[in-house]
Amino acid sequence: MSDIDKVSIFETIVNLSNDFITLIDRSYRYILANDAYCREVQKAREQIVGRSVAQVWGEERFRAPIKGFLDRCFAGEEVNNIDNFKFGPFMKYMHVTYFPYREGGEITHVLVFSHDITHIGEIESKLTNYEYRDPVTGLFNRRSLGVILEKEIEKAKLSQSMDPRAVLVMGLHDMDAVTQLHGYEISDLLLENTGIRFRKALQPNDYAFRFDGNEFAAVLTDIPDKAALASLAHAIYTEVSTPYRFHDMDITISCSMGISLYPDDAEEGETVTRNALTAMMEARRRGEPYLIFDEKLHETANRQLRLQGELSNAFRGNEFFLEYQPMVTRAGHIVGAEALVRWRHPTRGVIMPMDFIPFATRSGQIDKIGRWVVFNACEQARHWMGLRDMFVSINLSASEFRGAHLVENLERAMKRAGDLPPDRIRLEITETESMVDPEATIGRMRELQNIGLDVFIDDFGTGHSSLSYLKELPATALKIDKSFIQHIDHQEEERQFIRSLVEIIKIRKKMVVMEGVSSPDQAGLTRSLPCDLMQGFLFSPPVPAADFEKLLAGDGNAVQVPSS
Repeated sequence: MSDIDKVSIFETIVNLSNDFITLIDRSYRYILANDAYCREVQKAREQIVGRSVAQVWGEERFRAPIKGFLDRCFAGEEVNNIDNFKFGPFMKYMHVTYFPYREGGEITHVLVFSHDITHIGEIESKLTNYEYRDPVTGLFNRRSLGVILEKEIEKAKLSQSMDPRAVLVMGLHDMDAVTQLHGYEISDLLLENTGIRFRKALQPNDYAFRFDGNEFAAVLTDIPDKAALASLAHAIYTEVSTPYRFHDMDITISCSMGISLYPDDAEEGETVTRNALTAMMEARRRGEPYLIFDEKLHETANRQLRLQGELSNAFRGNEFFLEYQPMVTRAGHIVGAEALVRWRHPTRGVIMPMDFIPFATRSGQIDKIGRWVVFNACEQARHWMGLRDMFVSINLSASEFRGAHLVENLERAMKRAGDLPPDRIRLEITETESMVDPEATIGRMRELQNIGLDVFIDDFGTGHSSLSYLKELPATALKIDKSFIQHIDHQEEERQFIRSLVEIIKIRKKMVVMEGVSSPDQAGLTRSLPCDLMQGFLFSPPVPAADFEKLLAGDGNAVQVPSS
């Protein structure tokens, strides 16, 4: 195709654009310049077309840096550059993109698209102040995210291959607890260092932001495929979750991430960002380090949002109820029951805790649910006093356990339940919760012991506690997480590990409860160990109170447990 033909194809189209468009051949001559470009450089088209770039812009400006960009583009690279250019008496801040133009697979010309972003340049010059940059982390803030994402999407639209962009949103867990325990100065220091780690894990051409409170975000610009996104998310997770050492203790900041792609998931930057936030929240609910957005995830998120709105109605509709799972001795006698909350939704049926506790926690309704569980479990424990010498264990959320009114609420609940003796109740907190601030945990446990209440550490083995620290922890029992016995049926190495773990715990004079016992082999192994209690589907799944009473009444109040 001749140069004249090119002009006839492009001229009508490009002259309609307010942006500056030119076509340059391999001898660095202008083959085409649109009306907007001619107006801006204040030259007639005849003074540009047919002349070299050096003649129009001067030899010095051409050699550095324009020629270098053109040469890279002729080598097959799409080049983006932001710089100041003098147009007549005015300096303009320009975003210039050099696109390789191919004929028959060979690059013959460079299409140069120049966009006046002087207003964005003015904004970027403000990114050093608090309006566009976060003062704690030094990263760009949420307000600048929209500007930069818009710019990147515009660049993607101009590329021949429609190069994708992505938004990643990362939410930190338990930062409120860190602030409460260590103060704002330490919390801000951790946020600043987490921001540094976050930025370090990104590619040089990516942008990092302090998105909102305990959330960070990134605009990703170099995405070969979704596998690369997964690899990046893994790298960020590893970097961010490395423990901080503070006053002889480790502070671990865990996180969840969501990722959304342009243009696959949405064509508007605001929607891409919202999708990434949705994916992050769902990842947190599932306990996953990251999720990449898709339509199924969007539907799940909408369902969760509707449930969150309906949760407040659950109290008015008396929709919560408790189920109980037995804890049995090595001989199979039922001596305790763990109370587990359920939500009987009027249209969706029974909803399990994993599907509503996370957003109840985020929305601040978890304490209200927790109080309901405490009062109702105490009432049930009082009722069962006439049937069996047994206890009911109650799970406490992190905010409940740290709450200022915990002891008062428990005393009121036992008082309302006919002065229920404290030995009829056990309280459970997870190992992870107990290790957020070990000293505060010890203090709270001693407060509970002072009113006669014992504490079990739940899901033991899933957190980061030290076995040597257990001697100092005034917990009555440790409940070994079910993941430890899932594969012991045919793995001798796993059997030996659990045996050693139990023996160490017993040396420290703690009771051991083995969770997740689901097979005769697992029960036999547990019985061969110095474990005090067992719990799992082998004996019974969680059941309503009426069915639990049938367990108490049946078969001599014992479950047959095989020998090892």
